This record gives sequence, structure tokens and C-alpha cells, in this order.
Amino acid sequence: MSRYKWFRAEWPFPMHILAERLKAKSFGDGSSDGFVIDRLRDDFIEARYVERVEYTDKVVDPFGKELSFERVEFKQWEFRASSFGPGLELLDAPRSTQGLVSRLIEASDFALAISPLSVDVLAWATLLQERAKVSGIVDSLQVGALELERGILAKTVIKGDRDVREACTLLTKGKRYSLEKVQLRLQGTKNGIVLLTNLGSAKVDVDDPDELVFALRKSLADMFGS
Repeated sequence: MSRYKWFRAEWPFPMHILAERLKAKSFGDGSSDGFVIDRLRDDFIEARYVERVEYTDKVVDPFGKELSFERVEFKQWEFRASSFGPGLELLDAPRSTQGLVSRLIEASDFALAISPLSVDVLAWATLLQERAKVSGIVDSLQVGALELERGILAKTVIKGDRDVREACTLLTKGKRYSLEKVQLRLQGTKNGIVLLTNLGSAKVDVDDPDELVFALRKSLADMFGS
């Protein structure tokens, strides 16, 4: 399963200029951090941000003597910067993205604006099916901030062996709520599961996911008018 996360990023200049600025901060021998560009096109860049982390492991032998071992770890953030759609895509990123975001802002002369997304997940699921030309059912929904009574809220997951959207409508009728997650079970020529969230992230568990990920990007771009 691959995890994708999108942010709205307003790049202050074209992708080829951004690529030059990332190359100026490349990761190499002796670097503590930097960028590696994997692919460059007119409207997008696929790259990685790499951090070198050094630390000391200490163990005690059976005679009480402390032994130290120097270790090196490399953390990587794969990302895709684009001039269309939300603008920034992360692939299987570690929990914290602060280092990557800080370096991107620095490489953009502090003129880059990055902000989280807020997405209508049902609309996104519909557009995804249209773009990918696949069929599927919504077999799981997560509803948050469901107002049972004034001042009393609930979070619930609705699951089924068939489409659960009608059941969700019945449960939430006349109530305030937030639709947080939608699980789309694909059927037909492409089987698998796609989990979408209202924060602009997706988990994709299908064979040969490239076409579907392309459709995810395009459907998000449709939603954001680009």
C-alpha cells in the first residue's frame, strides 16, 4: 500500500527555476541534508529530500564495560512539485514534514506558501472514478463531529458489504457532521482499495497503481480548478 499526501503550494516561479534552486542545495558526500532530483518536466519535478542523521548506540557487555557504536541513518522524503493542482505531493512521507517544508521555503527565497487542504471526499471519489474510468462502491465512511445533541459529538465508521452512502445519509439526516474518510472498493478490470481523506491524502492498495495515481492527481486538479 502506498500513501500520498497533497498540500496547496503556490510556487513563486516556474519548475525549471525551482529545479535550479534545488540543485544548488543538492545532497552529496559529506552533506547533512539536501535534495536529489529524479525527474524534471516543464510542469513538475519529482525529487527527494534527504537528511543524514548520525547517532551513537551504547551497550554494556557482560563485564559491565560500556561499548559505543557510531551509526548513520538516512531519512528520505519523496515529493512531487507541480505547477498545476494543489502543487505539492508527498509519497510515503515520515510523520514529520517540517524539515522538508522548511528547506523548500528556503529554496524558494521564503516566497513559497504551503497550506493544508480541505476536500469533499465524496466528490473526490466520484471524480476519481470518472478520471480513471473505473467502477467501485463506497464500502466504508468515517464520520466525525456528528452532533447527537447540542454539545455532544460522536465519531463513527460505517462499513458494509455494499455501498454505504445511503445508510450514512439516514444516520446524519438533520445533524451536523464532517465526512472525514471514504473507502472506495474498486471493481471490474482494476481491483483494490483506495482510501481518501478530507485532508487531501490517499492510501492506494491496487496492482499496478500508476494509472490510478495519475487519476488521483487529475481529479484533485479538477477540484481545485487547474
